[in-house]
Amino acid sequence: MPLVAFQDLMADAARHRYAVGYFESFSLESLLAVTDAAAAERSPVILGFSGIYLPHPARRVRDRLAPYAAMGLAICRDLTVPACLLFNECPHAEWVEAAIGLGFSLVMFSDDALDDSGAVAIITRLVELAHARGAAIEAELAPLPGVGGDLDPFKELDTRPTDPESAGSFVAATGVDALAVNIGQMHLHGRRVVRLDLDRLRALATLPVPLVLHGATSIAPSDLQAAIEIGVRKVNVGSRLKQAFLNALREACRSVPENANPYECIGSGLDNDVLVAGRRAMAAEVAQMMRLFGSSGRAEHWRPK
Repeated sequence: MPLVAFQDLMADAARHRYAVGYFESFSLESLLAVTDAAAAERSPVILGFSGIYLPHPARRVRDRLAPYAAMGLAICRDLTVPACLLFNECPHAEWVEAAIGLGFSLVMFSDDALDDSGAVAIITRLVELAHARGAAIEAELAPLPGVGGDLDPFKELDTRPTDPESAGSFVAATGVDALAVNIGQMHLHGRRVVRLDLDRLRALATLPVPLVLHGATSIAPSDLQAAIEIGVRKVNVGSRLKQAFLNALREACRSVPENANPYECIGSGLDNDVLVAGRRAMAAEVAQMMRLFGSSGRAEHWRPK
């Protein structure tokens, strides 16, 4: 199936009242783990990468965005389920511009250091660039707290709740294609379960764009399902996938004997390949979330709007 437009993914999700998962990847193995699950579950899917760490100035190794784009787009086009590619939550406008030029289907700029007017000006310009290339823009009024993993999960914290009136003005001013809303969730990376403000979500559900939830790892599953029923159409999952991959990789590495054949233990694709263990564990998590989101099986009935 060819790469599909983000707007078409959202239109089908709205018609059939499910959510499409964005399952954040960080390598070829993790990207393929997501596609393994999508193919097995026959689920529409959003693939992609974090825009926080690829440009991070403290990286010990420097990576260009182009190889990630080429890899992601090639894998999307090879899938037999509807898919698109996201460059997510990047605080560097020049990287977002580059992502648009490289063919990402959806991009998101988010910079906590900017005031409201500065963010609106940059996002409005990026919307114009993206729409001219057939891409879509996701945005948020205020970044969800804790993306750096620095929150104390046992303290009461400001969740920066999204105000419905302000959200309406923001969408109208910028022309964005999707809005990430804060309704009680935080980036707690699974260290505590949080409950959502579903009344606030009902007020936001009148907005004319698809609503997105970030921080799904720490949200109570019943609240996620309720939010999807109310109108959330895209859900971001990251921490639990990396945790699953890391835990499986750690366990697999423990079982590798010192005299093991390195060709078999890493990169062979055989039973004793430690990367296979990580890929399979992550795919299992993705499949579980797809079933929770109601997207499993939807590829069999999916039609562009």
